[in-house]
Amino acid sequence: MSSSAPADATAAADTTPQLYKRINRNEKFKVVSEQEAYRRYISVWHRKVEYPDGRVVDWDVAGHDTPNPSFSVTFPFDTKSKTTSLIIEYAQGTNDLKYTFAAGGFDTKKHKTIMDTARQELSEESRLTGGTWISLLPEGHEGIGELKWCRNRFIPFLVLDPVPDTHPRSRDAEELIEIRRNVSIDDLKKLIMQGELMLPSVQTAWMALEYLQKEGLL
Repeated sequence: MSSSAPADATAAADTTPQLYKRINRNEKFKVVSEQEAYRRYISVWHRKVEYPDGRVVDWDVAGHDTPNPSFSVTFPFDTKSKTTSLIIEYAQGTNDLKYTFAAGGFDTKKHKTIMDTARQELSEESRLTGGTWISLLPEGHEGIGELKWCRNRFIPFLVLDPVPDTHPRSRDAEELIEIRRNVSIDDLKKLIMQGELMLPSVQTAWMALEYLQKEGLL
């Protein structure tokens, strides 16, 4: 063992309790400065942040220039068949197809609330409407962070017994989507274990399944 190991261990022991206290208080760090460096569909900001120990660190932060929570993800569940619906969608970042639930961004021109976003995206992408809606986070929650280096936050929803939408909303011109209905929970879990489901959908699935189990609906 190198001579630096004890010092490293001590530093970790000293730092962890401080961070643990901060995360429990949901404290934000001081933003020294922030400038938009790039804007198109995604924006990138150059952000300087001051750490509690006084260090000032530069970061590139990506995301949508919209209010947070900036998008929704919806888990549809049929209480009779005990199945869900997924979509297969082109993922431009990895240049391949991925499984996901209906998800989309909050648009101030089209949506008054993030629930509006969720309902419209379910119609557009999954061709479903109606049902009983449950937000899987407490009211007023700012949303779950999409990625470490991304400002976007999302709200996961569960909708029970939606029905086919006979007049679905139009999809965006660039979207490439195929719907997969009547997916069993076992098959959903297999897709997750194979790494085929996008991460916000994995989070939404876990929370929805916990809710369904608690309510005796599985």
